[in-house]
Amino acid sequence: MRTLAIVALALAAAANFAVAETPAPAPEAPLDWREGRPWAEVVAEATAAGKPIFIDFFATWCGPCKMLDAQVYNQPAVVAELGKLVTYKVDVDQEPFKPLAKQFGVKAMPTMVLCRSDGTEIDRFLGFRPAEEFLATVVDYIAGRNTLSDLQARVAAMPDDPELLGRLGAKHSERGEVEPARTALTRVLELDPANVAGHAAPALQTLAEMEAMARDYPAAVAHLQRLLAAFPDAVDRGEVLGFTAWAQGRAGDLPGQTATFRELLKLNPDDVRTLNALAWSLSEQKQGLEEATTHALRAAELSGDDPEVCDTVAVVYYARGMTTEALSWIDKAIAGDPENEAFRQRREVMVQETAGK
Repeated sequence: MRTLAIVALALAAAANFAVAETPAPAPEAPLDWREGRPWAEVVAEATAAGKPIFIDFFATWCGPCKMLDAQVYNQPAVVAELGKLVTYKVDVDQEPFKPLAKQFGVKAMPTMVLCRSDGTEIDRFLGFRPAEEFLATVVDYIAGRNTLSDLQARVAAMPDDPELLGRLGAKHSERGEVEPARTALTRVLELDPANVAGHAAPALQTLAEMEAMARDYPAAVAHLQRLLAAFPDAVDRGEVLGFTAWAQGRAGDLPGQTATFRELLKLNPDDVRTLNALAWSLSEQKQGLEEATTHALRAAELSGDDPEVCDTVAVVYYARGMTTEALSWIDKAIAGDPENEAFRQRREVMVQETAGK
């Protein structure tokens, strides 16, 4: 069962800090992406050629999108298969293409959509996939296998097959179709309530992902907590806790988020992201600030004074009323990342508020 980009990056988002290697830039792509061309022209070309259309909805800030460029779109087998199609990259943040992203209901990046030559959708998939898995998905969709319509037909023939229902529920979830996804996945939980066949745990995780994408964060948290309580041996505890903490932050449940970060810290006491996230969460609540200071300073030590961590240390000290220390650390953050406007703005606020007291 796939964990979407929104989940894979959950802890980093919650922590306001991520330790990650930037993928090496891909060589110039041999694919003709037709980027920047109007959708009508792309459809006209595909119709004239009798070829399906492959759309990659991306954003320049999207890490998994960059990973596709660096690790998938430059692979010979992928290039060969996509070369049979009309390939089209769409930057969702560009004004001329926002209506197209809305037309296709794009809510997460990257979203890959395979269309018929007339521009009608066959199916889609989300997030980064390694080249082999990516290629298999494209080939399946072109052949009409494992598409939404294919799964619907198979479930109609075998309505109590939890494996098929789980895949159908995940498919609806990826498409943002909440009610049919919920119906299919709830049925999976009824058919395999103790996860004996290994279907209940993935169904709960998919439900959580779906609710998060629908921005019902309390519902996502409830599914994740049930998942950890009922099937702790069936999941990656760290991943689920990270996702839970992120969803709690989005739901405004900072005390719950703090408790979850503390559980994460038990798994790895020297994890920089968790230390930083816990310190930030405590500072937001103006509670446990001495504990927050300890965690933030430890994160700074372990990260070699990463600018994002220095920023957190500054915020914690400022919350404690220790302005001199706060300014010293925000200056470290600015020195480490001079182009970060948020750091400069935070320093300016600190100076202005201190002067006004």
